[in-house]
Amino acid sequence: MTRLLEISDLRIFFESGFGKVDAVRGVSLSMDMGDAIAVVGASGSGKTVLGRSMLGLVDAPGVVQGSIRFDGTEIVGRSEKDLRGIRGLGIGMVFQDALDGLNPVYSIGSQLSEIFTVRLGLSRSQAKSQAISLMEQVGIRRADERYNDYPHQFSGGMRQRICIAMAIGLKPKILIADEPTTALDVTVQAGILRLIKSLQSETGMGLIFVTHDLAVARMISTRIVVMYAGQIVEQGLTEEIFLRPKHPYTRALLAAHPARARSWRDLEPIPDAFVTDSSSGEGTSHSSPQMVVTS
Repeated sequence: MTRLLEISDLRIFFESGFGKVDAVRGVSLSMDMGDAIAVVGASGSGKTVLGRSMLGLVDAPGVVQGSIRFDGTEIVGRSEKDLRGIRGLGIGMVFQDALDGLNPVYSIGSQLSEIFTVRLGLSRSQAKSQAISLMEQVGIRRADERYNDYPHQFSGGMRQRICIAMAIGLKPKILIADEPTTALDVTVQAGILRLIKSLQSETGMGLIFVTHDLAVARMISTRIVVMYAGQIVEQGLTEEIFLRPKHPYTRALLAAHPARARSWRDLEPIPDAFVTDSSSGEGTSHSSPQMVVTS
């Protein structure tokens, strides 16, 4: 049986003046419809570039090696023309900053309608109707009245809802959400998370949610993938990871989370670096950083 998404030995590196910088190192991951996977780790662990690689969005000087198969179709090495048939229709993505995903000189309605006119060939009136329906689906009140409003006329939370609408407009089988709530306050963040969970439940799409927040990961996912220095150091069912973490980096992340501390004195700093002992399969921590750079 073909998996919806199958990533095998994925390696992504960037050529720089300091040599080859490895961003993703030998990652393998799979998922099916309805799966909800949270990819967690610190900044620089490779989470975002992993998500972008699934849509062929790693630009030069980045080099992608290995295999990413979506619904049986190989993504690595495909042309822009081929990827166009996968982006939006097969895999949608919500980026971290809503302002980066919206054009400030076009109305929200025109940007949403364009999805349907360009990708599905709908008439302008049909596209407008679909766009308004989509705005309502993501919780934009008085959508018909706000159709001609511009991005700056919406709050940060509303703009992020519109970005989610754009990502799900073509009914993708997988939605990748790259830290979509980071810039939002806690109340708005909770609303966005509820929206994403609700949309996944309604559509049955697979979800890959990139985050550094363990509380968010626990709320949104059924499986957690922990990344460190470009590698997956641990993965498993969400509650298993929280109750019985195996890798020292996972344990350190949990120990450093404020929700687990009665006071600031209970918080434990995360050691500078972790490496995996390939002979034993166990992780160890070290006090000096380990650079993921090769000459």
